[in-house]
Amino acid sequence: MADFAHFVDRTLHGAEPYLIAVAVILWAIAFGTAATWRRPLGAQSQPPRIFFRAATGFLVIVLSICAAGLFISHAALDELRPRLNAPITDVLVDGMPVAAPEPLLAALRRIESRRYHHSHPTGSYRVQLQTSEGPLELVLRRDSAVPNEYWVYYRGFEATEANDIGTVFTDALDGR
Repeated sequence: MADFAHFVDRTLHGAEPYLIAVAVILWAIAFGTAATWRRPLGAQSQPPRIFFRAATGFLVIVLSICAAGLFISHAALDELRPRLNAPITDVLVDGMPVAAPEPLLAALRRIESRRYHHSHPTGSYRVQLQTSEGPLELVLRRDSAVPNEYWVYYRGFEATEANDIGTVFTDALDGR
């Protein structure tokens, strides 16, 4: 599954601008058709077929991009969990060793799906782990509304460098 997820990520990364452009064009066609569709007063007629085709195409593209993003996010979690659960020898935050890494590691092992609450990420921390399964680099960004909540970004996929894969709750980075 990991190979397929990386394939989807590479394909989506290259095709997404074109897919979005096509979706905008389809939306404009559907909107224009709906705006110019005339029916006699009191008559119940069907909208033109092009409206349904354009609207369906728009929805298929938008929902496919969203589904691919969710798939990649779950694949990223599946890819990094074995490394998070393996024995960890070194923990660095912004290039500096962490004196007591266990609270941070415990939080990272409990990455959960995002609960959106109309906030945004603020301060950023680069977390590097050396595990028996290989190195792992994550970026944690502090939530603007909940100070002990961090958005987790994984550099293993193009999509998860810009979009978070989940959140963790910890006080281990306070004072950094």
